[in-house]
Amino acid sequence: MTRPGPALISTLLVQTLASLVLTAPPVLAPVVAPTLGFGADRVGLFVGAAYLAAMLSGLASGYWVARIGAVRLSQVAMVACALGATIAASGELLLLALAAPMIGIGYGVINPAASSLLARHAPLARRGLFFSIKQTGVPLGVALAGLLLPLGLRAFGWRPSIFAAALLCAATALALRPLVATLEPPKPPPVDSDAPPEQPSEVAPTAGLATVLRDPDLRRLSLTSFAFAFTQLCFVTFLVSYLNLELSLSLATAAAILAGSQAVSTVARIGWGHVGDRWIDPAFLLGLLGLGMAAACAGLGLLGTGAATAVVVATAAVCAATAMGWNGVFFAELARKAGRSEMAALAGASQFFTFCGSMSGPVVYAEIIRHGGSYGAAYLALAVLPGVAGLAMLRAACKREASASAGSLR
Repeated sequence: MTRPGPALISTLLVQTLASLVLTAPPVLAPVVAPTLGFGADRVGLFVGAAYLAAMLSGLASGYWVARIGAVRLSQVAMVACALGATIAASGELLLLALAAPMIGIGYGVINPAASSLLARHAPLARRGLFFSIKQTGVPLGVALAGLLLPLGLRAFGWRPSIFAAALLCAATALALRPLVATLEPPKPPPVDSDAPPEQPSEVAPTAGLATVLRDPDLRRLSLTSFAFAFTQLCFVTFLVSYLNLELSLSLATAAAILAGSQAVSTVARIGWGHVGDRWIDPAFLLGLLGLGMAAACAGLGLLGTGAATAVVVATAAVCAATAMGWNGVFFAELARKAGRSEMAALAGASQFFTFCGSMSGPVVYAEIIRHGGSYGAAYLALAVLPGVAGLAMLRAACKREASASAGSLR
């Protein structure tokens, strides 16, 4: 029996809280980083380390979904995020190096676990919408971080604010426990009481990765996710610092623009999911979104110190709607290719490429700044990657449509 409501709500909650924890360092960096003895641009290394850990933990998620179930794996993710945030709240530089991979380990298993749940419980005709709603947890978490953390910073300080996020993650891990019986498939009764219990198949963590590399469509989709995630993380990680340090907006205003743009992207994700279900082929839609985010990043990079606040807000909103609006459409297309049985393993494998982009994007961007480049110039250069990926997706989608049309005429 499918349970679409509980599956969607639980996966959305887990994604939102994990995103909030991962976004906390970039939001607080302009104020907190100098007190710890390093520049705000160094937050890119923290985010990069978290995504490196997420890449590796995601590869094994297919095995762990088969062994303990997607709900229990989601609980593990929340515990890891809670521990990482608690460690980060200490403010010790050496412990920060441990906090980043701890948060990343939790973040890395969330999408494969959620994809497994939604592939089983979401209605087939509305799969794109369900995946898109679940993925709104990313901008929701970013928006909550942008709104609540500056308030907590002023009222209590940054350490209690991050610790409060850790408590929310721990509470969610406990709240998910009753859903194990509701959302996990029932185990078949043993045929022979004397036979040993059946064990999960020992699938190598790299098996899903090998499948992705062999299949041209999955390979193209995964490389596209690399380019899009590279763009997305650069946008989110450095927007507040760009607006505050280069465009001379106050920290509160910059954080509010980040939060507002994420609210726009939340609506956009749901809209793109609906469009992909009803009107436009998801692969073709991903190509259009790639071109859109390329144009939006170029516009963001061309902003100057004299730009009107309304123009800054509008440009950031367009960038968020495209650079943060693609994820649900991506997972719906991946589910179409993977099927239910392989969804967790292939989600973890394709996510390896996604998080590789998430990891390398902030690091590359930070190096551009460290070597004398401006934030604006870095955003301008960033536009090339999603543009190329978008064109590749459009070309493949058009070729597939042409082949289908030729086949129907025979």
